[in-house]
Formats: sequence, C-alpha cells, structure tokens
Amino acid sequence: MQKYLRFLVLLITLIVFKGFSQENTKLLHGKAISSKNDVSNILIVNLNSKKSTITDSLRLFSLEVAWRDSVRFTAVQYQTKELVITDAILKKDLVIINFADNVINLKEVTVMPYNLTGKINLDIKALQVESVVTSSKLHLPNANIEKMPQSERLLIEADRGKYMRFYVIALTINTHKVLNKLSGRTKSFEEMVARDLDMQLEGEIIDKFSKKTMSEDFDIPETNIDGFLTYCMSQKDFSELAKAKNAMEIWEYLIVKSIEFKKAVSLNN
Repeated sequence: MQKYLRFLVLLITLIVFKGFSQENTKLLHGKAISSKNDVSNILIVNLNSKKSTITDSLRLFSLEVAWRDSVRFTAVQYQTKELVITDAILKKDLVIINFADNVINLKEVTVMPYNLTGKINLDIKALQVESVVTSSKLHLPNANIEKMPQSERLLIEADRGKYMRFYVIALTINTHKVLNKLSGRTKSFEEMVARDLDMQLEGEIIDKFSKKTMSEDFDIPETNIDGFLTYCMSQKDFSELAKAKNAMEIWEYLIVKSIEFKKAVSLNN
C-alpha cells in the first residue's frame, strides 16, 4: 500500500511539473534596437534548447523560450548580450533588446616612424607625406574595374574562343583550346576558380558569424573551427550557399554540418 501511495505521489508530481513547464513555455517576440537604428542579422540562440533565429528586415524576431532559459544575442558589429528569461519577460508581448556598438578601445597608440606628438596642430606642420598616386586619382581608363582573380584569368586564357570556326572555303580548328581541354589544363583552372569562390564564401561566413560564435553554439572547440569550415567546403552542396537569400539559411546549413562534423571527428560528448 505504501509503495502504491509513493508511486501515486510521484506521478502527480511529474504531471504538475510537466504542466508547469508547458505553461511557462511561449514564443518570445522581440525587437532589436540601437542608437544607429540599423540593427539587422542579429543571431539569437536559446542556449538551453539550442533553437535559434535571426532578426528580420524590420529588426523583429520570434523564438520559443521557457522560464530561466538563457538567450544569447550575437553580431560582429555589436556587443554580445545574454538574457535570462524571467516571469516578467514571459508576460511581455514585445521585448526590446538594446544593442551597443562593439568598439575596441586602445589604451596606447605608438605611431612610427614619424614620432608624432599627438597634438594635431603641431603634427600637421611636421608631417609631410606625399599622397599616394593611384590610377583612380589620375583618372586613367578602366581604373575602377574590379581586379579579376588569377584563377579566372587563367581559365579565360585557356578556354578562349570556339573549338572550330567555319569560313567560306575553309575550317579552322582552335588548337589552343582543344589542347588545353585534352591535357586537363582547362579542368584544372575550373577547379581552381571553384576553390577560390569557396574560400571567399568561407571568409564571408567568418565575417558574418565569427569563429567564437560558431564554437560556442555548435559545441566545437575554437581550435577546430577551421577544420569544421574545411569539412563544409569539401561538401558538394557548399557552393550552393552563395545563392542563400538570407543569413538564416546559411546558419541552418552550418547547424546540420556541425552535427555531421562532430560525428566524423568524434567530438561528441
């Protein structure tokens, strides 16, 4: 009889606790603001449930939270914030998150080799530096055209023109293009261009989310983040991220690949 009563008490406790948890779980709606009013692409992660989202173009977000959950707000240009969910927050219809600029203050700056005093009125007179002459300042033709990567220039050079040209009474074969194709030189340059594009995309991912953020949210040591990104680059669908419409699509891709990466290198706890 006593065992039956203890079991009944335990069952009632679990039911009450479950009901309590469900009542305190809700969709948190919020808005990100700053002094510049340009807050966008803020990564928001529930550190307890690991669910995440990103602010939209109107600086709004929604994320499922529960009482005492910790929510982290991360962006390269703003200081990281953490919010502990309380009863008062759960009762709000809209939570306002105020962000401060991520400014790096230097305690001391030493300028060499000019030995400046730090007093502008004196340094301007003492410092005589000739302005850098550039093609843009000289207004030269094509000065503002973006420089093409070497891999793309090599590919264009190897694969230029048509394989064959027909004239009135003759047929001309583009031996340069044919030989490059047969020797594998063209394919090698194509792979080089694809690799350069992947590395550029990798750099954009690091600029957007930072290695520290990926390390903390994916539970991967920061020393292994380069390896994780190399693993992502080796996937056939990695280049498709260049077509992603927003940062959330990229983040969801990284979440999936982080799970695969940890299994592959045995980083699971």
